[in-house]
Amino acid sequence: MPKIVNHDQKRKVIAEAAWKIIESDGIEKASIRRVAAEAGMSPGALRHYFSTKDEMLIFIMDYFFDIGKKRSDDKEWSKDPLQAVEEILLELVPIDEEKKIEASVWWIFALRSLTSEVLKEKKEELTNGTYELANSLLEILALKGILLDSVDLELEKSRLAAFIEGLSVHALLRPDVYTPEKVKEVIRYHLETLCDKGNIK
Repeated sequence: MPKIVNHDQKRKVIAEAAWKIIESDGIEKASIRRVAAEAGMSPGALRHYFSTKDEMLIFIMDYFFDIGKKRSDDKEWSKDPLQAVEEILLELVPIDEEKKIEASVWWIFALRSLTSEVLKEKKEELTNGTYELANSLLEILALKGILLDSVDLELEKSRLAAFIEGLSVHALLRPDVYTPEKVKEVIRYHLETLCDKGNIK
């Protein structure tokens, strides 16, 4: 009887093994042979999933992105629109260990994509996703009559995306200053500057 391979479990083992090496020793030390050894596989079996460092980064990004997406899909958001927008933005900031790993993977990926054509398309897809999410959140506030009429939606989409990405960097690098409480406070303050306070519950 042929052996049944649990591909989801394999993906988990490989992605976490590869990330463990990158986190401790850097991307250049994460060779196919070393990742395979860490994952308890042969190099040949590992190449079924990826064959270069850049393909490996895409593999890791997809794995952790899927974790974040499932977490968001399973989450029950607040019925209050402003609170819901705040909760969604908090999902993008590394304020716990799980999100710190996801953010670290993203920034290593983003930096390497500056010199890699293989990663460029994936980087643009994910970056565009941040802008479109920002746009959707602003549209929610506008539809609920909370967003100030003076807000330029196109400019604010760019500003909100840049704001949340910048906040993520600070939360990752200075967790002593950008504590979860501080991050929540900063996000709430930014959102309130965009809203008609008379319409906030």
